[in-house]
Amino acid sequence: MARTTAKSQKTSISPSLRWMNAAQKRDFSALLALENGWKGFLTDVELQRFGDLIDLRGRILGMRRLMRSAMRAKDVGLVISLNSQINATVDKAHRLEESLRLPHKQKTAEENRAAARRAA
Repeated sequence: MARTTAKSQKTSISPSLRWMNAAQKRDFSALLALENGWKGFLTDVELQRFGDLIDLRGRILGMRRLMRSAMRAKDVGLVISLNSQINATVDKAHRLEESLRLPHKQKTAEENRAAARRAA
């Protein structure tokens, strides 16, 4: 029988996805906090898309580590292959960020914070 807590906790930030490591969970929570601040709620589709974005960013970091080791080993074929994979993954991440309108939302959130500081 699965253990459950006595009370379910209600928070404005959704729990991170199970497959994420600690660093990915922090990034995921930061993205969700930005989105919650922007419109106050998240759909399940948006949660999955944010998870996909975090996964893409994690893959980029992993491939960059592999690139450094391939460069140390002077494996030219692997370096060329990894370079094209990194570029393709970065492009996917940028397109996903644009479809989620993250740059616009981040700029607006920063402007709102600056206006609140000026008003205080």
